[in-house]
Amino acid sequence: MFRKNLLKQSLTQGRKTFGAWLFLPGADTAEILGTAGFDALIVDHEHTAGDVQTTIAQLRAIRSAGDATVLARVPSCDAPIIKPLLDAGVEGLLLPTIESASEARRLASAAWYPPHGARGAHYTVSRAAGWGTDTSPYRANARRELLLIGMIESARGVAALPEILDENVLDMIFIGPLDLAESHGFGPAMSHRVVQAAITEVEQQVLARGVLLGGALRPGETPAQAYARGYSFVTVGCDSAFLRQTAEAGAQMAKLAADTVHQPKPASDSARTQ
Repeated sequence: MFRKNLLKQSLTQGRKTFGAWLFLPGADTAEILGTAGFDALIVDHEHTAGDVQTTIAQLRAIRSAGDATVLARVPSCDAPIIKPLLDAGVEGLLLPTIESASEARRLASAAWYPPHGARGAHYTVSRAAGWGTDTSPYRANARRELLLIGMIESARGVAALPEILDENVLDMIFIGPLDLAESHGFGPAMSHRVVQAAITEVEQQVLARGVLLGGALRPGETPAQAYARGYSFVTVGCDSAFLRQTAEAGAQMAKLAADTVHQPKPASDSARTQ
């Protein structure tokens, strides 16, 4: 059923917001994170095996659990990829590694109905429009409620940022620090001074244009620090990492306890033969 984009509403009101990534395609994990109080959950379609059908299951699970806005990171700005996700009910899109103004235009064209874009008029029967029961409100509000985000993750993207912003079609620029470090040839060294300088350059340009700034937290960085630098939206982790970290912490705690408890010595060979 059609509803207002609660994340976009919060951002418009100047609130600081936060989210997490969904790399596991299961609905159970999505439902659990949906109860945690995130403003948004991002279904990843760039690095995972999820498809539109698994996304629909996640959408249902998240909606049953809370009010998190559901976004999707798409692998490209191609319309055949974008349209089914929007018709399924995704409320925003993240385009990774955007490096040109033309990519921003293609993303908007695939996401918006005419005359602003070229999205097909499937709203008469789509899930996003209540299987056709919310046709009028969905069609009238689809562009305003949709959140379009471009991810700057490469040196080329940093260089092209002015022309990307000139298109005035993206609601937010989201910085991906790990890929940005890789593109500069420093592997995972996100703290390298060259990478830090690139991040600062993007931050300053985006804020100077009055565009929303988002990003993934770097190791050791807190949401408060990011908010203080002007970020409106930050991601604080992902489902697979939350599971791994909690599992490792539990196992380590049990191991430490087991190691400190007196362990009975194994019986000697002579004792076993008696």
